[in-house]
Amino acid sequence: MKPSPRCRSGFTLIELLVVIAIIAVLIGLLVPAVQKVREAAARIKCANNLHQMSLGMTHYHDVNKGYPPAFAKPSNYGWAVFVLPYVEQDNLFQQLNVTTTTLSVNPLTTLALEVYTCPSDPDSQTVNKYFSGYAKSNYAVSEQVSDGGSHIKALSIKDGLSNTIMIGERDAFNQVAALWPGRDTATPGAGVASVIGRPSWLINTKYGGGLPCCTGDTPAGCTRFAWSSAHSGNGANFAFCDGSVHFLQATLAVDPKQKSCSKPVAADFTLYKLYFAADGLPIGAAEW
Repeated sequence: MKPSPRCRSGFTLIELLVVIAIIAVLIGLLVPAVQKVREAAARIKCANNLHQMSLGMTHYHDVNKGYPPAFAKPSNYGWAVFVLPYVEQDNLFQQLNVTTTTLSVNPLTTLALEVYTCPSDPDSQTVNKYFSGYAKSNYAVSEQVSDGGSHIKALSIKDGLSNTIMIGERDAFNQVAALWPGRDTATPGAGVASVIGRPSWLINTKYGGGLPCCTGDTPAGCTRFAWSSAHSGNGANFAFCDGSVHFLQATLAVDPKQKSCSKPVAADFTLYKLYFAADGLPIGAAEW
């Protein structure tokens, strides 16, 4: 009678190591793919926020015959507050009572609002550590569209709505982000950057100051005005005055002579031409 062959009861050590190695390779391939999907979804959300804001700005303009101010005088409530009724936040707008109050840190002005939050910002804090603890926003307006106490009309944008930046992104990891409630006045001369962005610095320029804003940054040339994001691709999303949203590369040229705290003046550099509403300088699609 022949002896029965032994049944194998499990994997050999070599087979187990091979299986582990295969699993490790699969995980190594899967994790970056998942991260890319998450970032793509976050980037789309951030762009959708910009589109919603641009529509809100346009609706405000239609009702009030001009764009909202970057910050009202003397209340200091910001452009994003005046847009609240047009981004499904009318209840909050009514509670703020902007006609009879002035901006202050309170439970309403520390609320995190989804429409003003870009999920790609690595800084997950809902209040802005740079600006007195007001609620953080990841979006800063162009003062060519909304300036302090302004009431700018779309008809004044002579270079074309599709060629003029309205709002751009700014994160709180590489930069100081922004505020949706309005202009912070805790540090004289620094708070304008809490609502406004400028093309004085390249997109994604890192903030050169400290805490609170803007310790040490004024001597550095007010880097706090730069637009920025943490998106892959080295650039940031911008809403234009026609409601379109575009991803602009950080390589778009700026005027090296205007890296300062002063308001920029028109110059023949790509980011400047997209910023200024009526500089008369032609800009081709190939430039951006």
